[in-house]
Amino acid sequence: MRDLYRDGFDYLTSRPDVTAALLLGGLVLGALALLAAQVFRWGRIASVLAGVSLALALSVTLVRPYWGGVLLGDPLLVCVPGVFSVAGSGAMLNFVMLMPLAFFGVLATKRPLLVALGCASVSAGIEISQAVFELGVCDGQDFLNNSVGAALGTLAGWLLLLAFGRNRRQLRREAAPVGPPPPLWASVPARVVPDHETVPLGRPTAASGAWRRP
Repeated sequence: MRDLYRDGFDYLTSRPDVTAALLLGGLVLGALALLAAQVFRWGRIASVLAGVSLALALSVTLVRPYWGGVLLGDPLLVCVPGVFSVAGSGAMLNFVMLMPLAFFGVLATKRPLLVALGCASVSAGIEISQAVFELGVCDGQDFLNNSVGAALGTLAGWLLLLAFGRNRRQLRREAAPVGPPPPLWASVPARVVPDHETVPLGRPTAASGAWRRP
């Protein structure tokens, strides 16, 4: 794992264009993710981190020298078939590339299936774009590594949500008062009964001696 981090750091430091695209894309996609979080009521911090993770994946895979070539035919015909494998630093990087996007995406949206399908679509779009614009090789192994890594990231995020949800329910149960609920009449406010024996002020009565016959 240390070699993986070192290879990724060396790649970013040796490619200033990728680093610049990561910074700019992180700001743009992070802001768009924050806006989407406010609209759809997602987790804000997790949404921003998911946007930055998407910018990382796009900058590493698509920011390459472009010579103006465009493939007009079917891009799937030039894709290289492959199988899932993590042997080698490149294969391992593809395996972990979409894990942060899937992990933070699940924490933000709480929709693991939708996030997993979205990550697989992102991987397919990257591979097809590489073939169409001649930015690289459309490799089936890269797609499988991305998709499997995204599925594991989705699972990790979903398990974390379940663990936190269970802890919250447990805390609510412990904080709830123990005992039977109060009777219904206890919640009804008392009614003020007027005093009928009180003589209202006004016209004097005969009992008071105010009226006397001559």
